[in-house]
Amino acid sequence: MAEPSFIDQSKLRFREGEVIFRKGEMAQQMYIILGGKVRLYVSEEPKGDWVEELSKGDFFGEGSLLEALPRQHTALALEDSDLIAINRGTFLRMIRQNPEVSVKMMQRLAQRHRELGERVETLETSKAAHQAPQGPVANLVSVLSGRPYPILSHGSLIGRYDPSTGVHPDIDLTEEDHNLSVSRRHARILCEHNRYFLLEEHGVANGTFIRGERIQPGEPRELKHGDRVGFGMVVLFFERT
Repeated sequence: MAEPSFIDQSKLRFREGEVIFRKGEMAQQMYIILGGKVRLYVSEEPKGDWVEELSKGDFFGEGSLLEALPRQHTALALEDSDLIAINRGTFLRMIRQNPEVSVKMMQRLAQRHRELGERVETLETSKAAHQAPQGPVANLVSVLSGRPYPILSHGSLIGRYDPSTGVHPDIDLTEEDHNLSVSRRHARILCEHNRYFLLEEHGVANGTFIRGERIQPGEPRELKHGDRVGFGMVVLFFERT
């Protein structure tokens, strides 16, 4: 798609927790991911609801090449990430030099916009359901404080806030974890077909437990209503409503 010299000149490095761009900003470039992982958030701040996680080979921010409109999302590097920045002029030169590339890229753009539209529609439906009187579908409830931590409809990252990177987990156990036993990125809860699964992240030192049994990293375990769940020394109950 581009000469090596172009890649070298256009390559950017974003550190874990660094904002690539914010919702509402005006820009004239898109990005291709060479390595790492990027998450697109709904709001201006990189926390709460998000619509997509992207990795090597994916691209984002392409709307700025087609229309002079503000960014629709906030992009955050979830880990150290290498990107290529492509401005409008470079994009137009690529199209003129290789029409086949432009056709494939337009097809991919149409596909991604359709997928994003479907995800946003699902997210809005989920938010409306969470605002209804019946409340969230599922929570983790702290044994220590009794505080409920709502689980997002698409799943939640569990851990502690990292002040050095600014990364906020979806379920932040900082206030519960007086012994610092919870890792920054400790575990995830995944939701598939109205079933919930707990998955420990790699590199966790103090373990993740269901009903007192330690689970293995990378092996999802299904959660049932009333299950006692431990993240290091922090204990919560899984609750469905």
